[in-house]
Amino acid sequence: MKTSRLISLFTLIVLLASCVKEGELCEQQIQKNLQVMVDSMLTNYKLKYPGYPGGLALKVVSKKGSYFVSTGMGAGITDQIHFRAASNSKTFTSAAILLLAQEGKLNIDARITDTIPGTTMTYFPLDKNYKIPFRNKITIRQLLQHIAGVWDVSNEVIPDTISADVPYKGQNYLDYVLKSEPAHTFTFDELVEVVATCELYYSRPGKAHHYSNTGYSILGKIIERISGKSYSQFVTERIIVPMGLTGSSLPFSGDDQLLPAPYAKGYYYSPDILECTKSNLSANVAEGTLITTPENLVRFLRNLLRGEGVLTSYWINNVMLAAPEIPADAGNYACGIFYAPNLGYGHNGAHEGYLSRMVSDPNSDITIVTFSNAWNITDEKDTIIEQMTFLLDEGCYKAKYIVQ
Repeated sequence: MKTSRLISLFTLIVLLASCVKEGELCEQQIQKNLQVMVDSMLTNYKLKYPGYPGGLALKVVSKKGSYFVSTGMGAGITDQIHFRAASNSKTFTSAAILLLAQEGKLNIDARITDTIPGTTMTYFPLDKNYKIPFRNKITIRQLLQHIAGVWDVSNEVIPDTISADVPYKGQNYLDYVLKSEPAHTFTFDELVEVVATCELYYSRPGKAHHYSNTGYSILGKIIERISGKSYSQFVTERIIVPMGLTGSSLPFSGDDQLLPAPYAKGYYYSPDILECTKSNLSANVAEGTLITTPENLVRFLRNLLRGEGVLTSYWINNVMLAAPEIPADAGNYACGIFYAPNLGYGHNGAHEGYLSRMVSDPNSDITIVTFSNAWNITDEKDTIIEQMTFLLDEGCYKAKYIVQ
């Protein structure tokens, strides 16, 4: 009996060792396949744009393991490399709003002119500088879903047909200000006042979908009025720190223009090459100011959607991921997050010099973050969209296929 037991034990040990070896080989092969994939994608992209100065980085976490690969960014790059995640910030803002709702401090279906629970203060200031079109009809949920009709100051040129007598008529307001004051610190009050003064809007609330960074500036203002803290302070204390995102930060001052080390330099390619790593992000607070790492962004999205972050599964599944049924053009955009078929839920980001994508599929438990550190502006927006589609979106689909 003793001999039989010893043989069985020995056999089990051999089998376990074999499984471990196979697992290691499997992970090594996945890592190798991902590296071959990103190398090939960048090589093919550079065949069309030979002088393209950017690279490609990709972080994947799945049931099979955790992987990071990069190409074109130099040696020694790890998943702790910092980059500007731009509009991926909107998912953080959505999480902050829903956290306040989860705690009973906010009703996401309230109008922004309604009173904050337990106070005599409204969600949105009622003075003339905040008198944006249809403000008494806009709900917090509509802002989250980009169906509030709020005009976007950062991405639009002020029409020269408006009746308001303003010096920035016919110009982009941010460009107008930064031209004479590169370190200007923009504020929520300032950005919303432009909309109010110019009386601009896209549609009546709930009637059409139109992406609006300024809509998220309003959400940032609401977070500050409810919490009594700055947007950056609240999100840092209630989301970034509890979720262990030690490489993430939310700059808000106009003179805070650098990235923490180690970081990927950002470039314009036109096909001339211009470095644009330094940037004044103060106009992008609450909608695009996030600086993070691939590891942090994967951790945030994966744990958030699994109900292991700061929100319960109820608020994730029934609110954050619930896209509006109307208007019909709202598509798959829910509350600060959208659904990509066969990939999962996430967001993307574009800020001068950086393009990024985060996506997570709760069913397969595969989460992917990828970014490139250059903007191809040889044909303006068309080549940026092409770049996003080929390097990031296609990269995510290929990576998911490799690890699943």
